[in-house]
Amino acid sequence: MSDITEDLLTLGREFAVQVPDDLAERVLAEIAAPDPRTARRLRWRRWLVGILAALAALGISAAVSAPVRAAIVHVFRFGGVEVHQGAGPSPAASPSLPGQHPTSLQAASAQAGFTVRVPAALGPPDQITVSDAKVVSLFYQRSSERVQIDEFAGNSEPMFEKYTAMGSAQRVTVNGHDAYWFDDPATSIFIGPEGADEGSARALDGSLLWIDGGITFRLDGIRPQTAAIAVANSMR
Repeated sequence: MSDITEDLLTLGREFAVQVPDDLAERVLAEIAAPDPRTARRLRWRRWLVGILAALAALGISAAVSAPVRAAIVHVFRFGGVEVHQGAGPSPAASPSLPGQHPTSLQAASAQAGFTVRVPAALGPPDQITVSDAKVVSLFYQRSSERVQIDEFAGNSEPMFEKYTAMGSAQRVTVNGHDAYWFDDPATSIFIGPEGADEGSARALDGSLLWIDGGITFRLDGIRPQTAAIAVANSMR
């Protein structure tokens, strides 16, 4: 039941309906004078109205247009990343993933099992690494800012947990695919077979998360949001 509840909360954040002003009066009128030949239909309508009311209570609007700021209620999953509301663990001094080591672009693709993409807007990365969990990371040093792009195959089990104290994300699009922009500081930690790996915890300050072709991408270190999306759109 807890999984169903989380899934319904996620659905409620992404989809919505408009509730007519006279909905309550219309429903009460039908309940007061039911047609005995349509009892089954009436039960269905009551069930549907209950769902619509629940969605309306979540503050969803029918004409959803990107970007939309969505409150994170408890937790939601997106492309192998489980997002929580809260401060999260303390970042490690030198965060790294298990077995993470430098490699080349071609070797990273072979080890990860998918074609690693590079943003044309940034050019060849200064460093490429791959971990035992087949997470490929591209690193760029831009002045005093360090840019990192993680790429990994999404699956039903979360590979990372992301904590954001402010509890909000902005829904955007990258090359026509759903994406989320986290403007507030957050913390990311790798989830291995034995649970959370404290040595992988790192601080994020402005990150973009999206899925394309079954691969999850996470871009950190570029602001503002429009600049981050421009880089993401240039992934080739």
